[in-house]
Order: sequence, then structure tokens, then C-alpha cells
Amino acid sequence: MRYILIEAFTLIVLGMLSRLLGLVDEKDDRIIAKLVFNVTLPFLVFLAMFNQHPVYVYLKITILVWVLLGLFTAATYYLAKGVIKDPKRLGVFVMTCVGGNTAFLGYAVIQGLVGSRGMPAAVIYDQFGNGIFIYTVLLLLMSYLGNKSLGPRALLSGVLTPPFIALIVGLLFPASVHMPASIMKAFELVGGVTTPLMMLIVGMNLTRSLELSSVPLLGVVSVVKLAIVPAAMYLLAAVVRMPAFPLKITVLQAAMPSMMTSVIFAQIYDLDEPLAAQLVVATTLISFFTLPFIWTLLRHG
Repeated sequence: MRYILIEAFTLIVLGMLSRLLGLVDEKDDRIIAKLVFNVTLPFLVFLAMFNQHPVYVYLKITILVWVLLGLFTAATYYLAKGVIKDPKRLGVFVMTCVGGNTAFLGYAVIQGLVGSRGMPAAVIYDQFGNGIFIYTVLLLLMSYLGNKSLGPRALLSGVLTPPFIALIVGLLFPASVHMPASIMKAFELVGGVTTPLMMLIVGMNLTRSLELSSVPLLGVVSVVKLAIVPAAMYLLAAVVRMPAFPLKITVLQAAMPSMMTSVIFAQIYDLDEPLAAQLVVATTLISFFTLPFIWTLLRHG
């Protein structure tokens, strides 16, 4: 874990420096993120699921993620709305407590820790669980709190993303069809740049400043997202007797910091965008300490 974090930290610092030195700006960040999400990430997802026949544990992971995120969406909303009176801040609080960075950071960390054998469970968690829940249930709540309408077309386009389509294609690809080695190598080359680019993007987005007024909320979100959520996932997975290896991957995905797209969603649904940026930065930085601790517990548990 130490070497993986050193590699990740180095790439993140390079991403931060590229922004601070003016080598790239916010517009460039979004172009790179779009390239990763729409082009390189689908190849990584396809390769992870290629010849991976649907198994019962995938259904378990999906159901557990929906149960977990549903419980925490309801709990954070109803427990916090009496304290956080501003719906724009309340929406950001719920979103950053629930939505995890299971793609941009999760894939990179898990691939670095356990290699390709951990990717199927990580992809199922991210796409069937985290992704679909966010683009349906969570965004409906955000649109309600931000007084923005969210139509069926927006929901459908949010779910049918290139990585999700690559997941379905990978799962359903006929085992009898032989994929030429040269084509597979090309896919691997494209998919292989995903992890380093993801880490650079994480760094580029960590250059936002923190405000002291946000510290109390920051503390609560960090405890919920980085400690309580993974602990709850561990308990749920243990109750349904999930096998040890997918359990570790599932809990590790649950322990990821707040999703970076929280900032974009806050902008789209007229929520508190500066607060979203601060919470994403803070939970990401703190996760560099919590993730090694959680991984150590999982390995020796």
C-alpha cells in the first residue's frame, strides 16, 4: 500500500503543479476528464469485464451498494435538514456524504493494490451501484433541493454512459468469439493510460482553497464518508456472507472520498458550489491517511 500511495501521491502532485504553474487551466481539466471518461475508461472497464461471466456475487455487490447508499441518503437528509437550513448547503452535504470517487480514484487505487483481479468487483460497485444510484435517486434529490427540473432524458443519458455501455458489452461478449491479440493489445494500451490520467485529474482538482467556516461541516462529512460508510458496508457484506476478496474490494470502494463530480452537479443544480469543492478537496486529502488504515484492517481482519 505504501508504494501505491507514493506513486499516486507523485502523480497527484504533478497534477497540482500543472494547475498552479498555469500549464493547464480549468477548461483543460474538463477536456482531459472528458477524454478519460468517454474514451480510455470504457476500454479499461471492457477489459476488466471481458470473459467475466455474471456471477451471484455481482448481484450481491449491487444490492448492497443500493441499500447502503439509500440508507445514508435518507439518514443524512433527515438528520441534517433540521440543522442545515439552507437547501443548497444541505444538498451538497448529502451528496458528498453519499457519492464516492469510485471511478477516478477507486479504480486507480484498487488496480494498484491487487491488479486486474480486483477490477470486476470495483467496476460492478461503481457502475451498477454507485453510478446508477447517483444518476437517478441522488440527482432527483439534488434537483428538488436546487429547484431544478430533471427529465427522463437527462436520467437516461446519465445512466447510459460510455463506461456503463462498455461494462454491458464486456459482460455479454460471446466467449466463443476470439479477439485477436493485436486488438487486445491496442485496447490495453488505451485502457492503460486511464489510471495515471485519473490521478493527474485528481491533483488538478485539489488546488482549491479551504475556508474556515466550512471546517465543522468538513469534519462531519469526512467522518461519515471515510469511516462510517465503509464500516456499514463491512457489516452489510458480513451479514450476507460475501466472500473475503470481493468483500475487501467492496469496502475499499465504500471508503473512497467524495466524488469530484459533486462540484459539477452543484453547479448544474444551483447548489453551494464552493462548499462542494472544499468538501471534495478535504475528503480526498484525508483519504490518503484513512485508506491505508482501512486496507490494513481488511488484510488482517
